[in-house]
Amino acid sequence: MPKYLTNTLKILLASAMLFAVVYWVQVNYGWLDTLAAWRALSLYAVALLACAVLVSHVLRVVRVYFAYRLQQPVAFGRVAAVSFVHNTVSFLLPMRLGELVLPALSKHQLAIDYRYSTAVLVIMRLFDAHVLLCLLVFFAGDLWLDDYALIAPVALIAGLPVGMKILNIACSRLPKLAFASRLVATPRDWITLYLFTVAIWTVKLFALAYLAALLGQIPLAHSWIATILADGSALSPVTGFANAGTFELAFAMPLVPLGYALESLVRVAVNVHIFIFVTNIMIGIVGFTLLRTRSSSRLID
Repeated sequence: MPKYLTNTLKILLASAMLFAVVYWVQVNYGWLDTLAAWRALSLYAVALLACAVLVSHVLRVVRVYFAYRLQQPVAFGRVAAVSFVHNTVSFLLPMRLGELVLPALSKHQLAIDYRYSTAVLVIMRLFDAHVLLCLLVFFAGDLWLDDYALIAPVALIAGLPVGMKILNIACSRLPKLAFASRLVATPRDWITLYLFTVAIWTVKLFALAYLAALLGQIPLAHSWIATILADGSALSPVTGFANAGTFELAFAMPLVPLGYALESLVRVAVNVHIFIFVTNIMIGIVGFTLLRTRSSSRLID
């Protein structure tokens, strides 16, 4: 199938998912009633949680900055502009299409080779998936395994050095992967990148889980599971615009078997999703402003 046709089908599917969510919420719950949940929250609490999410975006900048500095010197401000824009566009566009922004902007703004920036992106996404899985099995295990809840995440973390060693050997022996070797050559470097990933997701998911707990009167341990799956669903190759549809489904899916009403879960998921949307737009505005300012400065120079 031609690529343009494939992309067209992806866009149509993503649009249908977005429309379905908007229509379903209006017909079944009403948007005004759904948004009314915000009235019960303190503006101070919402502001603090928004700041936590924004901190997670700054940590993403630091992670990219560290990875790029392994190859060549880069300006932190330009990395921030690139990372902020990438985070927002990858959130808004469906089917992971926004991921292409990072290599493209990194080449244009930072003179980073496409292959290296793509390798950085792949490593970051692998670490994202690993951290999310560790958090998920911990909180899920805490519900049913009690004192044995740590076994699965500890096993996953223990297996990480083995996987990275295999990747290091592959990069050193296969010439086609040599461009990515700097990322996995020394344990200190990849462990640093991994710790940044842990910090990113711990800060962000705590804020989202706490918000979900406030909005839906859900125990924090349960809201952790729901938000891990919901926010992690953005890594799926099948998503709507701004992750519409997949986010709500992933949020409700683990809690319905625990006895929660689907209606209340959808209301909470929609409001948490709106919160994520607003914070991403804020970060995107900052990123585009930085890009525009730095482009103007180069023209003046």
